[in-house]
Amino acid sequence: MKLKRFGALAMTSIVAASAMTACSASSQPAEGTAVQTEAKAESGDKKEEVQGEKTVINVWSKDRHDADYVQAKVDEYNKTNTDNIEVVYTLYTDNYKQAVDMAVQNGELPDFLVNQPMVWSTYYPTGQWADISPFMDDEMKEYFADEIIPGYNEFDGKIYFIPTTGTTCRLFYNKEIFERVGIEEPPATLEELVEDAKLITSQLKGEGIYGFAENMKSASSALQRSMCIGLQAETGMSYGYDFKNGRYDFTNWADTLRLWTELLSEECAFPGCESLDIDPLRTQFAAGKIGMYMSYSHAEPGVYANQFPMDSSKWDVAPIPTVGGKVTGKQYYDGSCEYIFNADSPNLETAFKVYKDLFATEDYLIGYYEGGYGVSIIPSILEKASPSEDFKNKKWLQINRDTDAMLPKAPHSAFGGGMIVEGEDLYKTVESIYYGGADVESTLQDLTDRYNKAYEEAIANGTGYEIKMDNYDPMNPILQ
Repeated sequence: MKLKRFGALAMTSIVAASAMTACSASSQPAEGTAVQTEAKAESGDKKEEVQGEKTVINVWSKDRHDADYVQAKVDEYNKTNTDNIEVVYTLYTDNYKQAVDMAVQNGELPDFLVNQPMVWSTYYPTGQWADISPFMDDEMKEYFADEIIPGYNEFDGKIYFIPTTGTTCRLFYNKEIFERVGIEEPPATLEELVEDAKLITSQLKGEGIYGFAENMKSASSALQRSMCIGLQAETGMSYGYDFKNGRYDFTNWADTLRLWTELLSEECAFPGCESLDIDPLRTQFAAGKIGMYMSYSHAEPGVYANQFPMDSSKWDVAPIPTVGGKVTGKQYYDGSCEYIFNADSPNLETAFKVYKDLFATEDYLIGYYEGGYGVSIIPSILEKASPSEDFKNKKWLQINRDTDAMLPKAPHSAFGGGMIVEGEDLYKTVESIYYGGADVESTLQDLTDRYNKAYEEAIANGTGYEIKMDNYDPMNPILQ
């Protein structure tokens, strides 16, 4: 049976942790602006919130790596726009989803916000996100034609967001540490990764240097940028889902999880990985204390150029290794730099104007790519921009069409809250294996059974739908 309807792509959760204190869910005016007041300025049939004579547009982001660049552009826009608009830009990090949940409950969502997989999938079925196609003129639609993809950001002729950069996941490694212990090339298999990590730790732990780390404090955040991505290439499935047979099967994760159990042991891993967030991990990597870790290709160049300065010659990037180097499918690449719009905003048309005049301009997009904050996927930007040396010299930072592809979304992501799994989710379940010592085979079989049961019940209850592609080819996945 063919797919009946199709949600967004499987997008990894790009939720970078930060040492900074998170802002409250209710955004405050930027420093130097007047006190916010109510006025009756009409925008269509809705009333706009204004600050003195300025319309206030609230924008939320989850991304720390590009915050300085974005804030500078927002400040410039606030000083130079002649439309009496004031943009208030608020940064959330590890609590982004919770902040959005609370804002939805309290009717305090911003006018638009950076897209995030669980935020999108949770509230798309409720109609929370606005169709932006009525605000796009023909010129804009033509400019972004390659980025409007049915089943990804366009549903039933409605456009919900525009990806302007792309991202996938890679292995990042410290070249100096490799040289010190005699490792000539980054590992090509997961077995080699474990052995290299053991070698680094055994020789250098006296100096506080360890072979491997991952931000294991959040199992979902860690695994969505590492193990689960390698498994896409290794198994030809996405998050345990077999699109050809229309069933979940986690049993083929067993060999990978045995190796990950070793990788996270004291023989290999940076101490305290079980409570480590991504930004503290990056701090230690920049300080030369970690040999390897896995993360997003779009974010790290900006992180090491601006947030945690590190000489570019000291680090490089490689594909995520698989068990035995086995590859039966492509791993995902995903759009990023995407903004979704609050359908209940009283400022919706003005909010889109801000997006178009600020975040969708060539000046902004060229600067973003050249600054190392993300890999552009816009043809005209790729032609005109001069990206940073990292993107020129580190080939695996770029999207590679031989190994990376847009993938369909597994049911547990496509349905938002419509598929209710009894017990722990897949991330906490596999955590019970690599940290809790749970039996690999029986735990993965139980996980398979629970996910298939929840999927079948979602279809039966009408809260989900069948996702099955009879001719699905994991080496040539096509959105159906």
